[in-house]
Amino acid sequence: MMSKKLTAVFLIFMLNFAVLAQESLYDYIKPGEFCVGFADTTLFDKTYRFEAYGYKGMKPYFVQIWHPLAAKPKDAHLMRFQDFFTIKKTEELKSIKEQLEKNNQEIFIRDFVAENLETGEPGSYGDYSRENIFGLIGKMKTKSSLQPFSATSDFPVIIYHHGSQSNSFENFAMAEYFASRGFIFIAANFHLPYEHTIFGLKPFDQLIKGEEEESLKAMVSFARSLSHSTSIFFIGHSWGAQMGFRTFDQDTTIKGFVSLETTIEFKNDSVVIKDLWPEVYQKIVNQKAYYPFPVLLCAATGQEKPFDFFTQLNAPHIIYAPTEAQFEHNAYLSMFYLRLFLDESIPQADKAMLIERLVLYVKHLETIEEYFNQIMNNEYGFGKEVRSINNHY
Repeated sequence: MMSKKLTAVFLIFMLNFAVLAQESLYDYIKPGEFCVGFADTTLFDKTYRFEAYGYKGMKPYFVQIWHPLAAKPKDAHLMRFQDFFTIKKTEELKSIKEQLEKNNQEIFIRDFVAENLETGEPGSYGDYSRENIFGLIGKMKTKSSLQPFSATSDFPVIIYHHGSQSNSFENFAMAEYFASRGFIFIAANFHLPYEHTIFGLKPFDQLIKGEEEESLKAMVSFARSLSHSTSIFFIGHSWGAQMGFRTFDQDTTIKGFVSLETTIEFKNDSVVIKDLWPEVYQKIVNQKAYYPFPVLLCAATGQEKPFDFFTQLNAPHIIYAPTEAQFEHNAYLSMFYLRLFLDESIPQADKAMLIERLVLYVKHLETIEEYFNQIMNNEYGFGKEVRSINNHY
C-alpha cells in the first residue's frame, strides 16, 4: 500500500503533469452543446439618481448577458478576456465607464496577480511587471462571441450578483458554462464609482435604505423579460449572496438560490454576526423570513456538517455544500485561475495550488448544474441535507 507521503507526492506530480497537457481554462471547464453569445446593455433606474464624474441623472446598470446559440454564426469571433472590461461607451456615460474600467483593472491586479497564494507574499514574475501580467491575461481567448440577444426563447435564466469590490464578469467562465448548457446568464455591475471614495463603497450622505435590494429586484424584472421560461435562478458570491438573502424572502419568481460563501458560514457567535451583517441577521433571525425555493449553500468550512448560522434559514429544501479541502474565498471566481495559462516561461510558484483549486471549482459548477436540473425536473426534496464537494477524480 502506498504511504500517505508518497500518495501526496504522486498527486502533486500528477497535477503538475496534467496542467502541462492543458492549454486553456476550457480544457478543465468543458463547454456544453451550445455556442455562447455575449451582449451588453445599459438600463436606467428612474427611482434613483446618480451623480459622479460629470454625470448627473438616472442610476445606470451596466448589464452583461451570456446566451445560448444553436450554432456558431459565420461572423463570430471569440472575445478576449480584456473585452469584458470595455463597456460600450455613450458620450453621456463615458467618464463613468472609463473610471469603472480603471477600477476593475486595479482590483484584478490586486486580487489575482499581486500575491503568491501559497506564501501570502508579493507575487514575482521574473522580468514581467504586474501590469505586464494583466496585459497578457487580457489577450486570452474566451468562449464568448459578440452576438445580439433576442428575447424569444424558452431558456431558463440565471441572475448573478458579484461580491464586494468586484464586477459583473468576475465569473465569466461560469456564465459560459451555463450558457453553453442552455441557460441565459445575466450579471450587472452593482458598484458605481464615486469621487474621493474607495471603489465598492458609497458616500455616507448618499446611502438610501433599501436601494441595493431594489437594484437586485430591477434585475429580476429584467430577467423576466428575457425568456418565456418561468425558471429564474439566482447565484450570489460573498456580498452578492448576502444581498440575495436580504432581497428574496417571499419571492416566488426565484426558483432556486445558490450562495457562494457569504463569509457568515464561518461564524457561530450571534453577537458578532449581528454586528457585522445586521441586514442578513435581521432577515433570517429577527424576521424569520421565509424563502419559498430550494437553497444551495457553498462554503469551504472543511467540515461535513450544516453551517451554524444558516441552520436558522427557513426554506423548503436546504443543501449545505462544504468543501473538504482548502478553497479560498476568490476561488469561486473564474478570474482566479487565469494566471495558470500564461506562457510557461513566466514563473508561478503557486501553480500546483491553483490547479487543485480549479478542479474544485469545476466540481462546484457541476453541483450547481445538477441542482438547477433537479429543480426544473421537480426532483428536489424537502428538509435539510449535507452534500460535501471534494476534489476526488
